[in-house]
Amino acid sequence: MRRVTDYDAVAARYDLRYCHYDYQAIRDALSAFLGAAPLPAILEVGCGTGHWLRAMAGRAGRVAGIDLSAEMIGRAIGSGATLVRARAEALPWAGQVFDRLVCVNALHHFTDRDAFFAEARRVLTPGGGLLSVGLDSHADRDTWWVYDYFPETRSIDLARYPAVRTLRGELVRAGFSWSESCEVGVFEDVVSAADALDRGLVSRHFSSQLAVLSDDEFDAGVARIRDGMAEAAKEGRELTLASELHLFSITGWL
Repeated sequence: MRRVTDYDAVAARYDLRYCHYDYQAIRDALSAFLGAAPLPAILEVGCGTGHWLRAMAGRAGRVAGIDLSAEMIGRAIGSGATLVRARAEALPWAGQVFDRLVCVNALHHFTDRDAFFAEARRVLTPGGGLLSVGLDSHADRDTWWVYDYFPETRSIDLARYPAVRTLRGELVRAGFSWSESCEVGVFEDVVSAADALDRGLVSRHFSSQLAVLSDDEFDAGVARIRDGMAEAAKEGRELTLASELHLFSITGWL
C-alpha cells in the first residue's frame, strides 16, 4: 500500500526543517537553473509553505506555485506568488506559459509522474526547462537516524523515491529533448538525541518519512531512541543522531 503524507496535518510546523538543515546547495542549484536574467514566468509544483517561492521572488515577471494541501497553500500567502490549489498531474494553465518549472523535494509525492512530466512539457515554453531536486534512495549512499530508529522508513523511501536514472528516462519519454543529473549537495548533521526530542525533530512534522508511519511504528521508533539514550547514559556518554543525505538534481530541457 502506498503511504501518503497528510500535509494539512503537518503544515503548522513544516518549516522547522529550514531552521535545522542548511539548504544552500538547493539555493545554488535553483539559482543556476534560473539564470542571471529575469524570466517571464516560473512555476513551482509542490510549493508547500512557499519557502522556495520566496527565494525566487524577483527572478521572473510572474512566479506561481501549486500545492494539493490547502493548509500549506495558506502558509504560502505573502510569498508574492500566484497560488493555486491543484494536482501536479493536472496543471490548471494553458500551454506554453512558463519558462521554468521547479519541483523541490516534492516529486516523490506525485501519484503519476508520467502524467506530471507530460503536463510540465505542455505548460513550458519552447526551450523551457524543468528542475527537480530530491533524494535518490536507490543510490544507497544515505545514512540517517530516521532510517536507523524507524526502520520502516527505508523501505517506504525505496518504494516512493525513483532512481535518478529512471527520472531521466521518464523525461525523455515525455518529450523533453534531453536531460541531465548531478549531485548538488549533502545534508550533514549531528545532534544529541535529547536536543532532537526537545526541539521537536523527532516528530511527524519534521519529515514526510515520519509523517506516514502508523502510530505503533512511530511510537516504537521513539522508544528505540529513548532506550538508546538510557544505554548511553549508563556508559557515561550522550546518544547522538547523525544525518548524511545526498541531494540530486534532474533537469530536462525542451
